[in-house]
Amino acid sequence: MIMFYRLRPDVPGILADETVLDTTVRPPRVEGALHYEIDNWFGDDLITSHPCFLVTEKMAAALAGSGLGAFEIRGAEVTYGEDAQERLERHGLTEFPEFRWLYVTGTAGQDDVGLTPRGRLVVSDAALEVLQQGNLDRCEIEQYDPDTHR
Repeated sequence: MIMFYRLRPDVPGILADETVLDTTVRPPRVEGALHYEIDNWFGDDLITSHPCFLVTEKMAAALAGSGLGAFEIRGAEVTYGEDAQERLERHGLTEFPEFRWLYVTGTAGQDDVGLTPRGRLVVSDAALEVLQQGNLDRCEIEQYDPDTHR
């Protein structure tokens, strides 16, 4: 039996003004390009700012090569806040990786990578295994039960 998990990634930044959201649908969807501004990244390979998820280049390659489905790896414009580099160094990190947009097309509890009706990220045990090859230190992970989670 396939198990599913709800992930709550770290939120080290915000969707910048250049991101165009279609707020007539729930959850909102990005129309066109995604622009994410990082303020305080702690090193996780999966990050978010509702309703979008980003992964490091390394994690994007692992996901793309995994054979899993229900997502696309897309480009994203990622910029950094005024004090981001200083904060990065305070956490013992030296440089920011490249990030890619994890564009989720699947349904929670059915596909390897899916969204709940509220835009929450849910992954299969196989997808979680791939994601755990990277750093998810600040990501909350809990078993997903479609009857109790939205």
